[in-house]
Amino acid sequence: MHPESGTSTSPFYVWKPAEKSISVQLQFDVVDRILLEVMRGFGAVPKRGAEVGGILLGTAELQGERIVVKVENFEALDCDHASGPSFILSEDDRVAFQGTMDRWKGGPDRRIYAVGYYRGHTRDGICLAAEDLAILEDVFPDPTAIALIVKPYATKASMAGIFFREEGQFKADASHLEFPFRRKELGGGSSGMERLTSAARFGQQRAREAPRVRHRREEAAPAERTEEGRAPEYRSVPEAMAMTEAPPKSKGVRGGWVWIPLSFIFMLLGVVVGFQIALSMRPKQPANPWLEAWDMTLQVKRSGEELAVTWDPLASAVRNATRGALIIQSRAETRTIELRGSQLQGGSVIYRGVPERVLFRLEVYPRERAVVSETAEFKRE
Repeated sequence: MHPESGTSTSPFYVWKPAEKSISVQLQFDVVDRILLEVMRGFGAVPKRGAEVGGILLGTAELQGERIVVKVENFEALDCDHASGPSFILSEDDRVAFQGTMDRWKGGPDRRIYAVGYYRGHTRDGICLAAEDLAILEDVFPDPTAIALIVKPYATKASMAGIFFREEGQFKADASHLEFPFRRKELGGGSSGMERLTSAARFGQQRAREAPRVRHRREEAAPAERTEEGRAPEYRSVPEAMAMTEAPPKSKGVRGGWVWIPLSFIFMLLGVVVGFQIALSMRPKQPANPWLEAWDMTLQVKRSGEELAVTWDPLASAVRNATRGALIIQSRAETRTIELRGSQLQGGSVIYRGVPERVLFRLEVYPRERAVVSETAEFKRE
């Protein structure tokens, strides 16, 4: 970590690799929220996790011979993951990407604008992939553009690396300086986001720790084969008991004593069957309870010449929030509507007019310095 990195009283972390003419200031709030998005994707798919990505927003300028990039916000981008969990954009995704970039082009009326690209990375190492380089060349031709790659982990702090152009080219295989991508490790103090960003820890650990259930007559692993080389057969307890030969009656034993072991067997059989029925009737756990708990079900529906934006007021994130905001981004403008407790509990906002394309982002604050956000897009047919 560079000595100029943030402290608990400063709002940002300074990424400044040695002997390089670039520095990047990452606001801690942006670190928190990007990490939340990355961990949400990481927890959504068992084992590897899905990659997410988006646009970094801020300012970039030359100060002498040094490039200074300030990252103050970001906008997540949709990916249909048609090629699997990697963040590889389809043609439709690229069109949407370009449309978002057009809205965030720099200009004299823009306080912040697109300065780079970020992506969650669930592959080996921390590096730029061929599809990243294609995006950077096509969409971010500015020499000051940067790329932020975040590698999530389930049991420790996530790691990240920043990439930039050197002599016109990105060094794709490794970052000059990797750093822990969590506010606490960067000197920003506790953010209150640790419990929110535990989605992957919960989902991924459940996937790893789930016991392997052996189905009836399933072939055993090689180490479990019998001495004759045959795999043992596994049967349910009732079936195994049905195949067991009844012991021969002992001579001279009165018939009344036979009922004692038989009663014990029937009692054991009842316990086993009852236990199996209880297991089958037990409600299944969701694939990722964390995602369901914070899902706000944000939706946009057209009604004549108006758009009805709705969310679930009973969602955990909304129910526990005392304030929030609805950010509305269209080609013409960006507006922010502050929402208080009663307005959040109302569960809807009416947007006058039907633009060609508009993006709604609902942000709520279920606790101090913690934010949960969800987006919904409307496109006019």
